[in-house]
Amino acid sequence: MQRHTYVIDHDYRIVYFDEAAKRLFPSAQEGGLCYKLFRNAGKPCEDCPWNPDQPDLAVQTLIFSPERDQWYEITHLEVNWFERGPCVLFSGKPIDDQSRGLFAMLGEPPSYDALFELNLTDDTYRMLYSDSSKYNTTAPAGKLEPLPAESVNRRVHPDDRLVFQEFWSFATLLDRIEQAGGVLRNEFRRLLSTGEWGWTAQTVVPVKRGERGETVVMCFVSDVKAEEGSRKNLAERVRIRQLRERDPLTDLYNASTFFAKAKALVEKHPAQDYEIAYLDIEHFKLYNEWHGHEAGDAILRAIADWLALIAQEFDGVAGHLGSDDFTIALPLGSVTEENIETQLKRPPFDSEETIGFQPAIGVCHIGDNDNAVNLACDHAMIAMTAVKGTYAQRVAWYEKSMAEELESEAKTLLEVKEALKNREFVLHWQPQCSTRTDRIVGLEALVRWQHPERGLVMPGAFIPMLERNGFIASLDLYVWDEACRHLRSWIDCGVKPIPVSVNISRADLYAIDVVEALESLVQRYHLDHGLLELEITESAYAEDEKMATAVNRLRELGFTILMDDFGSGYSSLNMLKDITVDVLKIDMRFLSRSDDSRRSKGILEAIVSMARLMDLRVIAEGAETKEQVEFLQNIGCDYAQGYYFYRPMSTEALEELLAQDGIVDYRGLFSPRMEAIDVNALMKGDETSRAVIENLIGGLAVYAVYSDRFELMQVNNGYYRATGCNSVDLHERQYLISKQVPAEDLPFVLNLFDQAELHPGVGAEGTFRRYRLSGELMWMRMKIFFLRREQDHSIFLASVADATELRASAHK
Repeated sequence: MQRHTYVIDHDYRIVYFDEAAKRLFPSAQEGGLCYKLFRNAGKPCEDCPWNPDQPDLAVQTLIFSPERDQWYEITHLEVNWFERGPCVLFSGKPIDDQSRGLFAMLGEPPSYDALFELNLTDDTYRMLYSDSSKYNTTAPAGKLEPLPAESVNRRVHPDDRLVFQEFWSFATLLDRIEQAGGVLRNEFRRLLSTGEWGWTAQTVVPVKRGERGETVVMCFVSDVKAEEGSRKNLAERVRIRQLRERDPLTDLYNASTFFAKAKALVEKHPAQDYEIAYLDIEHFKLYNEWHGHEAGDAILRAIADWLALIAQEFDGVAGHLGSDDFTIALPLGSVTEENIETQLKRPPFDSEETIGFQPAIGVCHIGDNDNAVNLACDHAMIAMTAVKGTYAQRVAWYEKSMAEELESEAKTLLEVKEALKNREFVLHWQPQCSTRTDRIVGLEALVRWQHPERGLVMPGAFIPMLERNGFIASLDLYVWDEACRHLRSWIDCGVKPIPVSVNISRADLYAIDVVEALESLVQRYHLDHGLLELEITESAYAEDEKMATAVNRLRELGFTILMDDFGSGYSSLNMLKDITVDVLKIDMRFLSRSDDSRRSKGILEAIVSMARLMDLRVIAEGAETKEQVEFLQNIGCDYAQGYYFYRPMSTEALEELLAQDGIVDYRGLFSPRMEAIDVNALMKGDETSRAVIENLIGGLAVYAVYSDRFELMQVNNGYYRATGCNSVDLHERQYLISKQVPAEDLPFVLNLFDQAELHPGVGAEGTFRRYRLSGELMWMRMKIFFLRREQDHSIFLASVADATELRASAHK
């Protein structure tokens, strides 16, 4: 425990105080009266350990501070302080918890019946207090040495006299007190004033070393039964106060007590400026889910211990407001980025398990109005939100502009309420398209605000604000209803509908019954569940068990679930095996956010490949260039949305677009796809097959060849690039693929398969004409290898390439 030091002159004016004393007494200043500044008293303290008549020897004593509910060990010494002449130096520290508990108990007169001061040096005693109605007492003062023998003969029960004499052996008393940890205690039967025997406890503790350096101890005598009752009452009062004032998990002040204590602290030191720090742990719910609530509670207790130490060091007040929210009131300037950074390098935040779960801290100066503490806490919370998600910065100081933003948000919220009532929000639509045919397979409904004064307002100007303030559910309900209304309208007009996706916010789960609301909408508008697709964010699914539960219920009802922004938050490829969704949406901006484009492309390709293995569809968002779309084609991502295809458009523009022939692929996202080549299954450990696979590049296809035709079994992505077809259309024609070859070229192709079977190690190669699925005639170069014979057909693996341009240049 830290010692504090200060010096006063003989007129009780402060001439010096160190930093520890400054923290203990923030209002202290040189020249001020110590009793006024330290205790707000109008005259010298009655229990002041210094007496102007004492000689200049060191004296040690104990003093209790009611203001801090703390006992202090004080040493004072007369000194000549530089140019100030005779002064008194005080040095003090809080006494340990054991002694504090003892003196807190003894600080109440009813807890003891007699009190003696025993001067071991002078061999004298003084009776400071005695309940004459309970005990036959000795003389109020006298020589110490004969006192134990007198007590043994006249006041101690015969069966306890030997133990009593050993207890009061002055030759060993001090050593036994030290061995007992500073407090020596035993119980004896003593003669009561009624003539009966009663059990008493005698407690001995060294209290002070007097003005001449003599050794003094105090002896407290108490009735055991009364003491037990007093202890129980005291413990009960302490327990009730703890329950009323303290959070049971962290032992910090609860919310109501914190604000009361912080307000009292500020009012007690009007010359000192204070600040509030508000602390919240990033993604704490997710931490509990990953590591369990026991580990989460350990994090909370660690933060509480940290804040309690800071509060003690700077004479502040710390509180736990509930969940993972903490606050602390400290002298202005106590919180710095440097000391916060230092704390965050200590346990438990120095482990890998807490990466991504660091505290975010906001700080605000406490003003001087009646509601200053509460207001400062609110402002500190606003500042805290500014650093959430920005891991390079962990602490932010409140600025006035934040309050102005808050006022602006309040005004906007009122406008939103009116806008919903006036139906000022309108839907815009962005088509989702095939990357190979450009045909539309679905729509995403996006909301815009048709403001009467500001015109068309984009969602970035109001959706984040609604999410922060918990009002997003009102807008989401509106959007869901509008999407269903438009679907019903198109159906009633005879237009064949295509699926529309809408967003579900995590906040919706806590504001409304999402499952009931969506099911009610499709029933009211008589819609097939598959027409209303539901988008959730990956972070909401990963962090919130409530979202995962809702997703399962919605899928059981027949809704299609899309996971938005997959790969940008908490996911790993391993997560794919656990999610229960139908479609993954990946963001092309993921490529631009990374300095390593090659690695980012590799990650997207891995996501697409694993999604295909698990029969999940993938839609890429933000496809803006031809190069991006070609990249998506190459990695097998069949669907995308973005400016390359269409910008979000109004309902009128969308209806005009959908009226065009061939613009929509009504088979949608979930049409059966052509099977991808399983290389391992093809090779079956055969070295010839392995050599074939390792020497092939580009498009690959697996064929089943009969006597009069051949069928397509599996292809790779390169096949689509070579032929210009797509997975869905190819799947529909895979058993009729030989009809894509002109009748006059078919014998040539079948002969190539025969030659490949006759020469399995070399294979066969040739160029022939083939119709693309669009009807255009192309030249295909194919090299074929025989794999195996199966009943009435043979299996071949072929590499394919587009030889149209090469053939044309050769005939010029």
